[in-house]
Amino acid sequence: MSRTKERILHIAIGLFNSEGTGPVSTNHIADAAGISPGNLYYHYPNKAAIIRAIMDAMYADWNAVWELPSHREPSLSDLQAKLHDNFELLWRYRFFYREAIALFQQDEELKNRHIAMTKQRFLEQGEFAKRFIAAGVLHSFRDDAHIEQTLTVCWMIAMNWLSFLEMNGVEINEQQFTKGVTLIETLLEPHMSYMKGDTGNGS
Repeated sequence: MSRTKERILHIAIGLFNSEGTGPVSTNHIADAAGISPGNLYYHYPNKAAIIRAIMDAMYADWNAVWELPSHREPSLSDLQAKLHDNFELLWRYRFFYREAIALFQQDEELKNRHIAMTKQRFLEQGEFAKRFIAAGVLHSFRDDAHIEQTLTVCWMIAMNWLSFLEMNGVEINEQQFTKGVTLIETLLEPHMSYMKGDTGNGS
């Protein structure tokens, strides 16, 4: 990706986070990026294309977040770091989850791509959890269905935490937002081996 395209996306994310997608036009993005509208249109024909590109970048960032070390078994500290990294990304792209339903109503292609990506990511997270179970970091799941149900609840907390805060009049900042990590850790606590003094097999 060219530096100009990256800059357009970076500027757009900042504007969307602070002002919402509705009030922000391509002209606003071009002006903030210090380029002409024509230059912006050369890279992205409209705002919908920018939002699709942001979603692709977001999922690429998540691919990196959910990678586990291949040379050793994962540890409890790996799991905790991944949870924090996940919420940092949710904060970075917070406009997307704040406005997801409206964005999907406006753009069928965006919706379909998101559904496909989400299905794939959920399968990957099932395998991700099983690596922690095999390493002894997580335990006490009855069966695969129990793992899937627990992951679903974790997913729901992560995706909806921002909306919960906003609907309850909580001042939104990164510190408040990342308290969602504590909720997920509370949910997983009965399954974490550190309750028995075990921090996992990694080092």
